Order: sequence, then C-alpha cells, then structure tokens
Amino acid sequence: MKKHLKSKSILFLFLVTLMAASCLSDDNGGIQRPQENIADVVKTIDDLSLLESALERADLVSNLEELGSFTLLAPNNAALTAFLEDNDFTDIDAIPIDVLRQVLLNHVLVGEFRSTNLIGISGYVRTFAEAPVAENRMSMYVDGTDGIGFNNVAKVAPGGRDIAASNGSIHIVDGVIGLPTLATFVLADSNFRELETALTSATPTVDYITVLSDTGLLTLFAPLDTAFDALLSSNPDWNSLDDIDEDLLNSVLAHHVIGGANIVSTDIEDNEESPATLEGDTLTFTVTGNNVILITDGSGNTDTTITAADIQGSNGVLHVINRVMIPNTEN
Repeated sequence: MKKHLKSKSILFLFLVTLMAASCLSDDNGGIQRPQENIADVVKTIDDLSLLESALERADLVSNLEELGSFTLLAPNNAALTAFLEDNDFTDIDAIPIDVLRQVLLNHVLVGEFRSTNLIGISGYVRTFAEAPVAENRMSMYVDGTDGIGFNNVAKVAPGGRDIAASNGSIHIVDGVIGLPTLATFVLADSNFRELETALTSATPTVDYITVLSDTGLLTLFAPLDTAFDALLSSNPDWNSLDDIDEDLLNSVLAHHVIGGANIVSTDIEDNEESPATLEGDTLTFTVTGNNVILITDGSGNTDTTITAADIQGSNGVLHVINRVMIPNTEN
C-alpha cells in the first residue's frame, strides 16, 4: 500500500553542490589572521560604515564576534544606499528590524569560503537566514565562472576578496542580496537556461516567474538543461521548446510543482506518493539503499533521479532532476 506524504514540512537535509571549504586556519592555507573578529574588522573599513550601523540596529554584532568559521558577504556603502533607495527607506533606521535582520543573515555563509574555494566553480551554499519552515536555513547560488557572484544580484567588488578575521573571512560585495525565491534560483543557475525558457517565452500565457516568486510554499522539481535536450530529442518535430504546443508544455511544467508544501529529502520515504502536483497527477518516490531518490511521474516513467536536493528558498524548496517528468496523458 502506498503511503501519502503530508504537506507539512520538517527539517531538511541540505545538499551542498558547491565544494565547501573546511575550517581554514593558519595551519590550512597559510592564512595570516588578525586578532580582530569579523565584527571588529567591519568597523575598520570606511566603505562598510552603513553595514556597521545595520549590524548594530539588527543586534547582530555579537553573532559575528562568536568563535567559529563564517563568511560575511559585506555590502559596501553604495550597495546599501541603492537598497534604501530601491525600497523607499529613508535610512537604516527605517527598515523594520525583522526584515533587516534576515537580509543581513542572508549575507553570512555557514562555513568559511575563501576566493580560491569559489573561483571557477558554481553551486549552492547555506546562509544563516531563516527559511519559512522551522530550523531550516536559506540557500544561495554562487557562480565563480565570471568573477564571484551570488544569486545573480551581487558580485565581489574589486579589491574586496579574502579579508581575514579571527573567525572567518569577509568579501565586500557590490549589491544587497535579498532573500531568494524559487524564481531566483531558476534565473540565476546556469544549469536552468532551458527551464527558464520553458517558464517564460515558451509559455507566454502563464506568468510562471510570478508564481515561483509568490509567498505560498511550493516544492519545485527543476529539470537540468540536459533533461530538456532529451525531451526535444524524443519528437522529430521539436527543435526548440517553442515547437511544443503551449497547453502541453503548461501541463508538463505544472507536473513539476507541488503547492502548499516544502517537501525536503528527509520528508521522503520509499514508495511514498506525493500530494497532487499543480497539474493534478501525483508522483511516487523510490528511495534506494544508498539514499538516492527516484521519481515515477504521472505517465509511469521511472527514470527520473533527484541529482541535488533541498535548495531552500523563502517560498519553498527546489530539487534538481535529470529528466523532464510527463503527466498522465490519458486523463
């Protein structure tokens, strides 16, 4: 008998697809560290004076004084000034404290990441910002293939890399990195260019980016570009996603989203059936002996694998999959 997943969310198991740096020290990489912690180092940099004020207002100074291994992505004064103007705040004191606190926590990475750990690769790390479900933490997409960028909204500023502190490293960034939505990850991650096309120009009658940016919880199974390549190869009349009937493509895309749920990998047990997707069909999960999660889609295909799990946004969770799932075409 199949068991049915509940729509409530529990703790997630975060899979970091980016090579994470272990705790770096003078004995690991030859880093010369000052005695000052991250909070103290921020106070010594003139271009971080607005950040210093923001940290004090959000009562986060003591957090950055703690022992541990952290990475602070420090917005410079120009970045914070633009953030104030874009959001119609007169100054730092005008930002609601709970909003300010979570935005700032989204700039503190779990673990220390020097530039050498980031350049030339891309993937996901965790921040200390709170996710919409208890005890989860937000994810961030890092792209080190053209400078070092974060969620496609900020980059490490020239001369701003690898400022050492006693409890981690600081990278000065040229933008404020807001809390990500599922749409943020789709638009930022270079592995989702075909998915982006499917959600935008190939389906103009539905505003999927707005759907994936709304506040309601969603679980998104996101096919890689190679998955869409395989889909196009399955029909000789399909040379691009624009060749697929829009109603059909809408049904396929809706089959990849479960509404009202933040289903993480630890929610899933072998032979479980999901809540209905937005298309209407359910998915069935198989968990192998080495904890690989396979998905049977609405049409009965069993060859979909979750290749990266638990990428957490402010409005839900994203799992990367290697196939485009097809709904039941007979109902």
